[in-house]
Amino acid sequence: MYTVRELVGILGLKTETQVRNRIEAIRDLLSPHLHRGPNNRILVDERGVELLRALQALCERGKTVKEAAQALRRGAEGKGAEAVPPSDRGDTDLLLRHLEEEVRFLRRLVLEGRGEGRPWWERWRAL
Repeated sequence: MYTVRELVGILGLKTETQVRNRIEAIRDLLSPHLHRGPNNRILVDERGVELLRALQALCERGKTVKEAAQALRRGAEGKGAEAVPPSDRGDTDLLLRHLEEEVRFLRRLVLEGRGEGRPWWERWRAL
């Protein structure tokens, strides 16, 4: 069983509040794995830590805590309460397409700015 303070290090977070926010985001999935210890401390078992790690991994890939929690729930719906989050291959492809569009847009901005005889960033300096 792990305390919130121990989970800070395990998940690679900076504060206990971040851990508590993640616990709250997936409390419905974590409830069988949450227990209360001395002084009413929150304790999480091994399976709960796995769920929190899966949530954190999704967050580190660019999802918000809320989006990551929804992804975990979708994975749990198809495989029962002991589910592991689905592969994010589709999410990765979507992100790559978005980034490609962003690069094309930024390239267009740079090329448009070159024809004015001044550096491209000067137009935004006044903003």
